[in-house]
Amino acid sequence: MRASFVLLVVILLVSCRDKAGTGPVEIHYGEDVCERCKMIISEKNFAAQYLLPRRESRKFDDLGCLVEHFRENENEITNLAAVYVVDFNSGGWTDGKKAFYLRSGDVNTPMGYGIIAFGDRESLLAYPGFEKGRELGGFGELIGQGGHR
Repeated sequence: MRASFVLLVVILLVSCRDKAGTGPVEIHYGEDVCERCKMIISEKNFAAQYLLPRRESRKFDDLGCLVEHFRENENEITNLAAVYVVDFNSGGWTDGKKAFYLRSGDVNTPMGYGIIAFGDRESLLAYPGFEKGRELGGFGELIGQGGHR
């Protein structure tokens, strides 16, 4: 009986370890490097990341780098566990699959793509520079368009 209990606990621990955790992984600003352009990630307002199963992460310094990476690595899109982007209003992480995106010439992003994210469409529409920018839609539309400057 005791051996069965120990075996059950071990199985549960192993199975939990293999599942993706919740939330984004930590980015070490000034140290971590963008997956695509290989620049050091230094500005939190424009960071992005995605997780594959088992919490393997890909980190980016600019949303445009994330988009271009997906264009070059389409097979990873089907394996996504999660996507996280920084909400331009709050500065906090938000679900990138539910976010809304805007390309703005008024915002200088690290690699010059000018793409910013908002946690909801109301925040996007309320952004003071909305009229000067170009709405890119949700995540599906963003990835479909590419990050072209």
